[in-house]
Amino acid sequence: MYKKQMILQRIVCYLVIAAATLVFAYSLGILTDLYENNLNYYAENYYRNGADPATLMVKGSEIYYDMQGFNRDLTMAGIVMILLAASQFVFQNHNRRRYYIANYITVGVNTVAAVYYSYWALSNIFTYKERYITTLDFEALKKWNEMLKFTYTESTFWFDAGTYVFGIVLVAAVLNVLNTVWKIIVMNSEKKLVKAGKEGKAA
Repeated sequence: MYKKQMILQRIVCYLVIAAATLVFAYSLGILTDLYENNLNYYAENYYRNGADPATLMVKGSEIYYDMQGFNRDLTMAGIVMILLAASQFVFQNHNRRRYYIANYITVGVNTVAAVYYSYWALSNIFTYKERYITTLDFEALKKWNEMLKFTYTESTFWFDAGTYVFGIVLVAAVLNVLNTVWKIIVMNSEKKLVKAGKEGKAA
């Protein structure tokens, strides 16, 4: 049982850092569909003119610029999560036979970060997706893109991908906690065996 638990803890640590890296990679691509539709072009004068809707070539295209702040924060979140995941390797969560206070702290911090960032990110992603679908004038966008020979897509792939990305993050967090619980059980079992062995020798 101890051997299986040690294998799991190694896998979990790598899964946590892989999930964090996935968040960072996702942050670099989340605006892809909006960029491919050239929303940056259609809304380039929007904020230069005091957020005047009359300057929009395509209604709703300002979402591209409105998402920039969230996009930067998401990238930073990915970096923070990678560093937190790396802390598990610094404190050797992946190969320690026994866990100490620092190991429990790193598991706790990673779990809290995973839950917090998942809730925060998905709330924003769902909000922006709804806005993208309901406020962007796709008819006008298609007309302009065809006229200017730009790419046109109605895809919401990058919005939808967020559900899977943070689903993986949460699964990794749950496995991290379950592994820690199993670790505690195994450690306690080992203590009992050692104690029983000592008592047997004493007898």
